[in-house]
Amino acid sequence: MTEQLSPDWLTVVADWLADIDLLHLAFVVAAAVLALRLLVRLWPWLRRVVALVEALGTLPGFMERTDASVRRLRRQLEDDHERLHDELHEELHDELRDELGPDAGRAPGAEHRPPTQRRPRRRTPWSRP
Repeated sequence: MTEQLSPDWLTVVADWLADIDLLHLAFVVAAAVLALRLLVRLWPWLRRVVALVEALGTLPGFMERTDASVRRLRRQLEDDHERLHDELHEELHDELRDELGPDAGRAPGAEHRPPTQRRPRRRTPWSRP
């Protein structure tokens, strides 16, 4: 499957090489060595730049995952807080009722009224829905 190089191609390369003199060759070699040294010196910096660009590319996905986790944890915390508050409130009332009796703290002749329904808590300005 190897093809023979055509003589026309060889003549083009030979003519191109014939036009190059030693001064041009020295400049090309010097420029290549200088570019290689520059690349070697800048390589750590270039790696950091590439890593930064990759990190910035993944930032939106990271922010979405973090926001979803924070929303889930905030909901869980609010639910646990409400549940704990209600349980402690009931426990305190049960203990007071056991210690002081069912009519403790009421004025004589006052009717027993069911507790009023709590209004929902107002959110703080920095909390998210």
